[in-house]
Amino acid sequence: MKSLSTVLQSILVMALITLATGSASAESWPVQGTIDLSSGFGDYRPGHFHGGVDIRTGGVAGWGVVSPVDGYVWRVKMSYSGYGKGLYIKGNDGQIYVFGHLSRLADKIRTPVRETQLNEKKYSVDIYFPKDSIPVKAGELVAHTGQSGSGPPHLHFEKRTADNVPINPLASGFSLDDKTPPAFQRISFKAADETSLFDDGTRQLFWNLTKGSGGTYRLDTLLYFNQPFGILLDCYDQMRPGGMWQAVPVLTLYIDGQEVYHSRFERLDFETTASVNLEFDYHEAINERKRVRRLFHVDGNRMEGSRSENKYGGRFGLSGNEKIGRHTARIVGKDTFGNESELTFDFLWGRPEGIFTLDSVNQPKEDTTLFSFTAVEGWQTMGIDSVQVILNRGDEWGAVIGQHTELDASGHLSCYIPGNRIDRAVLRLLAYSGKNGMILDPPFNGIVEGAKPNFKFLHEIVEDGLLLTIDAVAKVGYMPRVELYYQDQLLGTEHPRFFTMNKYIGLIPPRPEYQQIDRIDVSLSSDTAYHTTTFDNLSIVRVGAETDQTIAISDRMTVSFQPDNFYKPRFVELKSRPILRKALLHIDSELHEIFPEAFLCRTDFTIEYQFRSTGKFNSHGGICWLDKEKDSWVWLDNEFSDDKLTSYSEGGGSFATVIDYEPPIVSRLNIFNGKTYSNPNQPIRFIAKDSLSGLGEDENILLKLDGDWQIVDYDPETGRCYCEPSVPLTNGKHHLAIIITDRAGNVSEQYMNFHVKVKKGAKGRR
Repeated sequence: MKSLSTVLQSILVMALITLATGSASAESWPVQGTIDLSSGFGDYRPGHFHGGVDIRTGGVAGWGVVSPVDGYVWRVKMSYSGYGKGLYIKGNDGQIYVFGHLSRLADKIRTPVRETQLNEKKYSVDIYFPKDSIPVKAGELVAHTGQSGSGPPHLHFEKRTADNVPINPLASGFSLDDKTPPAFQRISFKAADETSLFDDGTRQLFWNLTKGSGGTYRLDTLLYFNQPFGILLDCYDQMRPGGMWQAVPVLTLYIDGQEVYHSRFERLDFETTASVNLEFDYHEAINERKRVRRLFHVDGNRMEGSRSENKYGGRFGLSGNEKIGRHTARIVGKDTFGNESELTFDFLWGRPEGIFTLDSVNQPKEDTTLFSFTAVEGWQTMGIDSVQVILNRGDEWGAVIGQHTELDASGHLSCYIPGNRIDRAVLRLLAYSGKNGMILDPPFNGIVEGAKPNFKFLHEIVEDGLLLTIDAVAKVGYMPRVELYYQDQLLGTEHPRFFTMNKYIGLIPPRPEYQQIDRIDVSLSSDTAYHTTTFDNLSIVRVGAETDQTIAISDRMTVSFQPDNFYKPRFVELKSRPILRKALLHIDSELHEIFPEAFLCRTDFTIEYQFRSTGKFNSHGGICWLDKEKDSWVWLDNEFSDDKLTSYSEGGGSFATVIDYEPPIVSRLNIFNGKTYSNPNQPIRFIAKDSLSGLGEDENILLKLDGDWQIVDYDPETGRCYCEPSVPLTNGKHHLAIIITDRAGNVSEQYMNFHVKVKKGAKGRR
């Protein structure tokens, strides 16, 4: 029974929400009062779209849930994870209505569910009921809200088609008084070819947006591109001002007045729900920035609501026919109730080799050099009003003192540069277009052939390939060369791009010739006669191609990759290093690292660990992932057989095999040995927690009364366990057994006797 304070708290929270939001016009919502949403349809969830809406319940459980329609109970699924207590009603309209995270089902539903659980001696059951075996009417109480499964107290609510496909309930009969348009925060540009990098050395740029009036937004910088790109938008929708952020239902991208891509969250088929990692920016999402939407197609995205209107998937610059000059982009975001926001911006498009071509170099005076250029055809559309030469010193670029530049109407550019040793100065052109546009051409002067400066070489596995960075200590610019080897065989030669005298960066895509790389030789010269510096002991592997691959990280741990683990081929890097004081930390293996620490998988790949010798605690071991933020091990799903562990991972990071010696801890049990209770339906409450491997599903939590198996509700997030006796307890002595087993097989047991003495005429309490 809910305490009086809890009831009052629910009423107060309901009143506050009612004052804070607009009124809901539909009686068909499953809870009474004004509807306020904490999550929307299509929101990002790890590995899947959010298939419904989350209705706030003020942080408390116990709100009544009513059926929105006439129909019957079609399904009940009980689990410690996911939706927890989940109820599915099939309406007479042919649609399916889903309610998740419930605390209690109505008695006519709860009774047959408990009978099934008791008969099967399992908490986790998935029951489909015959048509009309449990009929319900619109407005009939069917359950109460709670926090079973995952998350704080709230009600998860879905509407599905007759063939079990979730559809947006806000667009199919469940209305809200929503007058708030979507909000745009940032725009992002992602390089769309194999190797290009933006001028900051990355593959992706983010720019903040400025809000105008009436749902309009603008980009205050006129950007210049000379490599193909796709556009992403950081955006969200709200049901009311100050409300929770949710996914924008409809986004449409136009370029030069033509629609090129749209993304619509109308229905979300379970068969394609993993496309969430491609519809949203995966790396932003795992860093808690879950609103960055992709407005171009990538291979593997099967969500039917995302479609391109051209063969380039909505990306710009791939056709080769784009006109040089100014283009206009427009992004329109709409919510379900017709509220609309719009971003319009211009950008400049040029050629990879630059806007100006160097024609000649002359020296009219001893201390002055004349550089003559011709602009490419169509340069007038850039709106260029001035050009200057900039000079590189270390990491910085700055204007050349005393320069004189002349640009005529035909596109001929003359640049007079004073100074000695101009032939060794790294120079490039900076053109201005209006007050907020800048065009940077590649360096046209000063890149010399080879020397032996000090440099540091770094490599990093990124989403699109192997990123190579050379940090040099130099006073001139060079032409770098990188050679890649496997088992002393040269696989290929690459040439990172000059960024500054101190930095050279190049991206190597996972081409077939780079199946495995164990050595990289680096030189600041394109001439093979110059000395190279060797960086070896590498283990870089191309995965996700045509064949299965099993690769040893150490003598006892292997990883196995299959082609369907990934959406496209990619690089990973494997390392192994010793762990100090392994015995003290209960660790059996070395530290095994898979880089990058986060990468996108289509399906989990396999990790196997072979124990060195047979031991009685080997079966208590598990492959664990190191959560570096919390400095703790996360136990993965492990299978033990023949002194070998098999586990699965959806990404990289640091892994080790840890032995779990510690049994679970049971605390705050409300039943005491030898004590007498007056309630024949005396509930049993306690906390069950485990320090490492954790508790799994219901087979790990066993509670018996007088030898009979009982149903235990368990909240994995808090460890709270709750049990109501399956039948009223008779007067006299009773035996309680609690046996908790963690996933490593460690057991915690508590046994006790207690008494029940019910006063004559008293009724049991629940």
